[in-house]
Amino acid sequence: MFDNYTTKIVKFNLGMLSTPHLLVGAAIARSIPNPAISLPAAFVSHFLLDMTPHWDGSPSAPYKKKVISGAALDYTLGATIIFFISRGYPNQNIILLGAFLATLPDFIALVSRHIRKIGKIKAFKQYNSYHNKIQVNVRFSRGLIISVATCLAALAFLAR
Repeated sequence: MFDNYTTKIVKFNLGMLSTPHLLVGAAIARSIPNPAISLPAAFVSHFLLDMTPHWDGSPSAPYKKKVISGAALDYTLGATIIFFISRGYPNQNIILLGAFLATLPDFIALVSRHIRKIGKIKAFKQYNSYHNKIQVNVRFSRGLIISVATCLAALAFLAR
């Protein structure tokens, strides 16, 4: 049931943990004042983070309730942190949008895996193939260290 890259901890996510993606996307939107640049950059950051070593629990679709609940908790945690840190910033909406766009690739993959008609479309098949191919999964402990470091670096940019 568990592969070589996970521990016997409950599998709970749909990709690299959402919190690092959210925080990096928000930090990009905070650091680059022009949304025409920062928002596409936040979206692209998703793929760059997926290319870095990370732990994601390696669940496979269709996802069980535990996986979906864990992913929702992870997403809520990241979004809540960003919301409170960015409160009072004049561009809070752009920061929140940057965070969302940094996770959009996982939502695209999720929808195309669960709605068969969409998943059969050639562009989505190619997208999912690419998205899966770039993943660099590592053991839980190493992946957690990398995720925490990523979050701390993003928080430093977001909170400045």
